[in-house]
Amino acid sequence: MSTAVLNVKIDEALKEKLRHYAEVNNENLSVTTEKLLLLAFEAAEEAGVSEAEIDNQHTEEESAAPLTPKEIKALRKILKKRK
Repeated sequence: MSTAVLNVKIDEALKEKLRHYAEVNNENLSVTTEKLLLLAFEAAEEAGVSEAEIDNQHTEEESAAPLTPKEIKALRKILKKRK
């Protein structure tokens, strides 16, 4: 298993809670964080959380059609006037 570095910003109180948990369990912060993240993912899988439940608004990005040459020409004309 290869390891990777993860830099995250979390609430200071949460960090202290994590540090305390690591100390009580005789682990370092890295091992504890990894263990708890894995447990959280397992719990989410067991709970049967699906993507549809997470994105309950069912939003998708709409793709816009590219500008026509006529529209580009009009924009250039407007930008020239601003100079």
